[in-house]
Amino acid sequence: MIADNKTVSLILGSGGARGLAHIGVIQWLEENAYAIRSISGCSMGA
Repeated sequence: MIADNKTVSLILGSGGARGLAHIGVIQWLEENAYAIRSISGCSMGA
């Protein structure tokens, strides 16, 4: 069963330069019509 509701909650972690991957993930979600319901993060993810 495929859900029609395309919403996500993001939890962004730390990790120095790896935190730059968050940008690409958020761009992909927006390009694919996902609504970001909430975001939480620590360190680089904050």
